[in-house]
Amino acid sequence: MKAQRSRADQNLEWADMPFLLSVCEAGSLSGAARLLGVNHSTVFRRIEAVEARLGVRLFKRLARGYVMTTAGERFYERAILLCEGMDQIERDLGGQDLRLEGQLTVTTTDSLLHCLTPVFAKFQQAHPSVELRLLSDVRALDLMQRDADIALRPTNAPPEHWVGRKLAELSFATYAHRDYWQVIKNNHDETHHWVMLGDDLNQSPMSKITQRRKNEDAKSTVVNTMMSVFDMVKYGFGIAAMPCYLGEKHKDLVRVHDPDRSANWNLWLLAHPDVRRSARVNAFYDFATRHITDDVLGTP
Repeated sequence: MKAQRSRADQNLEWADMPFLLSVCEAGSLSGAARLLGVNHSTVFRRIEAVEARLGVRLFKRLARGYVMTTAGERFYERAILLCEGMDQIERDLGGQDLRLEGQLTVTTTDSLLHCLTPVFAKFQQAHPSVELRLLSDVRALDLMQRDADIALRPTNAPPEHWVGRKLAELSFATYAHRDYWQVIKNNHDETHHWVMLGDDLNQSPMSKITQRRKNEDAKSTVVNTMMSVFDMVKYGFGIAAMPCYLGEKHKDLVRVHDPDRSANWNLWLLAHPDVRRSARVNAFYDFATRHITDDVLGTP
């Protein structure tokens, strides 16, 4: 008893379609070969192989050429519909890419969103049909779950399996409100109040700088977002380590200590590989690369 052939052995492959359709339309191997720009023996081998895999004759071999069998006619009718459907998909998707329509979700930190809002606004003006969705989140990057298309994040270790581009180097320094700092200097107070970003592992640049600069007797207040640190310092609550793109841009803040280059991070533009070729993602990549510069980030 012969072993039953596996279903995989009977599959019709998409690469076979041009050969089958050309024979259906030309009515001969030589005519199909001319349409395809191949040798007539190549067409013969492909037709024979397909019929052997399917276990059915699609063509009658006659002296005047190849004529479709009933099975061949059924194949031809369905193959034409299938090809028309594929053409429609390509037209629809291609048109959407050209029009740059649809939702684009970008995740970033609260402080970068504050700093880069003018860049996002310019992108939206340049591409009004793109529905820009901005997520401010301090959690770990979530592109693998496809909660976002693009991430703009400060890091020195971007995930290797994501497609990324380094946009700029980010520096960090300590800042205080000018009135608060004037009082501290006048009083020669070395135990001034610190505002700190909560960091359980003390691995962020702000935590490292704070550990090096903060007097062990100094009091501190801990908050859980970078913009909270910024707001507390802005209203004279104390001194804090923060990104220079925040500290340098506020007219009432003064830099207490110069940037600590050992704590520098990089700003990365990241995308999941599955969406990197999307027209919307490419448009944002190009726009961000041109517009997110050291000047925009207030690098000292």
